[in-house]
Amino acid sequence: MKKVSGIKQHLIAKPDGSWKSLGVYLGLAFGWTWAFMIPAVTIAPENLYLVLIIISAFGPFLAAILTIRIFEGKEKVKAWLQTIFRFKIPWCLYLAGAFLIPLLIGSLQFGLYRMLGGSPAWNNAEPWFTYLFYLIPTALLSGGNEEPGWRGYALPVLNKLTSPLLAGLILGVVHSLWHLPMMENYQTNIFWYAFNLIPLTFLFNWFYLRSHGSIWPVMLFHAGTNVIDAFIPTPMNVLGTFEYGTVLRGIVYWIMAVVLFAATWKYWTGKDRQELWQVNS
Repeated sequence: MKKVSGIKQHLIAKPDGSWKSLGVYLGLAFGWTWAFMIPAVTIAPENLYLVLIIISAFGPFLAAILTIRIFEGKEKVKAWLQTIFRFKIPWCLYLAGAFLIPLLIGSLQFGLYRMLGGSPAWNNAEPWFTYLFYLIPTALLSGGNEEPGWRGYALPVLNKLTSPLLAGLILGVVHSLWHLPMMENYQTNIFWYAFNLIPLTFLFNWFYLRSHGSIWPVMLFHAGTNVIDAFIPTPMNVLGTFEYGTVLRGIVYWIMAVVLFAATWKYWTGKDRQELWQVNS
């Protein structure tokens, strides 16, 4: 296989999207998700909240299937699904997505938390032998299940239409707005949530590029970022009126994103494009 900047190219099914199809995709993703998410956080009884949130989280994935079906046909949907759900990829990608990168993020956040005066609260930490029991359901039902839509569909379409840097910025803003009905539940606002999610989007995007077109490692990575706080807790609000989790995590993500940009700048500016998504013929 030919290599571009250290990444192997594979013949995989790329969505043949346009601005029009991307607009349809976003309309479907937001429409499905908000149709369940808004009732979940406003009028639904407590025993239905989790069910509605899980259903809402499938919006980006279902929207991708429908958009490809509308614009490219049933056969392309099948080829695309076979591509993004390939299991046969290097095992180190699963290890990195599920454990190593979330552990790095949690450790960096904890280190920053301690530097700002936070006290350890290991008595509140979940035991590590339960990690997979948190990770796997989150990857499949509550966070990771968004990734076939965001990274599997929206990212390759945006990378086709614009530079990877602008694609990451657009996707980060869109992904943040998609969570808008949850701001009160997350005890933050859309500004700080976007501050947190935009740099994370660049990390997700790059990791997907390293995953040889398989979405599984990114689903695990996404889930790991959602659950790592339960195992490396940072409970004290060390930033006064700011919501500590979003802000501290956002600072960590920006540090990681800046390091990534410095190491791979030519890719992000489009001067060294890595065409990972080749049409499967």
